[in-house]
Amino acid sequence: MGNRRDAIFILLITIAILFLANVLSQYVYTRFDLTSEKKYSVMPSTRKMVKNLHDVVTFKVYLEGDMSAKYKRLRQSTRDLLNDLRAYGGKNIEFEFIDPVKGKSEAERKALIEELYNKGLAPANDQTGSANKLNNTLVFPCAVAYYMGREYPIQLVESQPKVDQEVLLNKSAVTLEYRFSTAIQKLTQYRQTKIAFSIGHGELNDDQVADIQQQLINLKYAVARLDLTKRYKVDEDFDALIIAKPLQPFDEKDKYKIDQYIMHGGKVMWLIDATTADFDSLKVNLTGQFVIDRNLNLEDQLFKYGARVNTDLVQDINMCNPIPLRVGSMGNGPQINLFPWYYFPTLISDSCKSPIVNNLDPVAAQFASTVDTIRNPGIKKTVLLHTSENSKAVMTPARVHFGILQQAPNPIYYNQPRLPIAVLLEGQFQSLYKNRLSSDFLAMGDSVSTLKFADHSADNKMIVIGDGDIIRNEMAPNNKFAYPLGFYSVTERTFANKDFVLNCIQYLTDSSGLLETRNKEVKLRMLNTGRVRDEKVKWQIINVLLPIGIVIALGIGFNYYRRKKYAA
Repeated sequence: MGNRRDAIFILLITIAILFLANVLSQYVYTRFDLTSEKKYSVMPSTRKMVKNLHDVVTFKVYLEGDMSAKYKRLRQSTRDLLNDLRAYGGKNIEFEFIDPVKGKSEAERKALIEELYNKGLAPANDQTGSANKLNNTLVFPCAVAYYMGREYPIQLVESQPKVDQEVLLNKSAVTLEYRFSTAIQKLTQYRQTKIAFSIGHGELNDDQVADIQQQLINLKYAVARLDLTKRYKVDEDFDALIIAKPLQPFDEKDKYKIDQYIMHGGKVMWLIDATTADFDSLKVNLTGQFVIDRNLNLEDQLFKYGARVNTDLVQDINMCNPIPLRVGSMGNGPQINLFPWYYFPTLISDSCKSPIVNNLDPVAAQFASTVDTIRNPGIKKTVLLHTSENSKAVMTPARVHFGILQQAPNPIYYNQPRLPIAVLLEGQFQSLYKNRLSSDFLAMGDSVSTLKFADHSADNKMIVIGDGDIIRNEMAPNNKFAYPLGFYSVTERTFANKDFVLNCIQYLTDSSGLLETRNKEVKLRMLNTGRVRDEKVKWQIINVLLPIGIVIALGIGFNYYRRKKYAA
């Protein structure tokens, strides 16, 4: 009877503890992230943002229905993240998962799919079934966030041709927090971030930056074209100024406008082609192109801020894009082969921990120039993109021609590793015109508050890139449409140019630290499909029979122990 009372007492205590734990779990939330890279932890900036919401943010996620296991894992990761956000945001975070197909008529399905398309959300092709029989279905890895009558589309998976789908989905799962937190930020900000593309000096036209401009608009940025030659100043209302591949020199008036914009807190992204190298000109002149300095008259200004775009051309024999060249005829048509073109390097960022380039794939460049940093006290310099270990810089004037492809390159001559192409500058910049302006000019500026001269800036930042083509998208034949930024039509491969440019803009304009959510590491722990196929039976036997054998052995051992102990 005593043992029975003790057992009942222990049972009641256990039930009470479980009941109390369930009650406390409604008020106290915690989650243990046991991954080494903290893949599933919510960043402090995200937690702070959702805790400060003043109204309900509703997420409608369309990743629901029949799909393969890899998309189900993405769906579960999305659900886990939204549960985490709701744990910190409370009743101000709501979400639902919607099957865009189930329970809807054909007309309703078409209307919903068309609505998602109009929001800029694209479906993905999902393959299910065995190797002998594959079924192709459409899934919609996307969501829409709603807040106080406003909405923001979220594409959970970006389409990248010729990229392994498992790798792509794994990266998408890691960047879920960045995508959802960006949506909340865009919906709750009191004003649109304004981006200006400078014109007036031969910069890239609307078609050449069509994709990045449309992407910025989709991300709720306000985008404008700013003619520096027709404005008396760069309005401080612009959060960032992008100078994309100017071809004509800047006069002192326009340089002064940019300088004072920076001194008053403006952010600038310089994408500079320092030489006259041009692939279109090279194709029509088979003897080669004589490349010289473009002479944009920006050297002294960038030098003052702490950087210098050199008048050289980078060659990289390890990482570069190929070009098609005719090598003969085949039948009635030309025979075209691909050759590595060392002047088209693909840039990497393996040594930089900046959130701009962390986990970033290679970025494609064309006729890039190196960027040197200048000893400038108070300015922090960070190299964002650089070449591979086997590269070199060719000083101009120089002749660029296809003859270099006739022989294999000798690595001995490509002995300038990790040449910097993109540099981030941060600190207090000194004005180029400090101690250079007359007292009469200064007095005139001081008389108008909006023109007041500043000889230095507060803490500021800018990015200097030695290639204007990094932001330029290719156009389809006959200029029918713009290819996505970073898409190289020769190989149909998509590089990370778009992610790099968007990260640069967000880093320059956003002080909340949301870009830090991209710092999570991506570690693929994939099964070895060959071993799975060859050792399938062995591991099935081990997983099924070994646990049963262990239980039987423990039972036999326990009975033997009891018999030996109580036999006397």
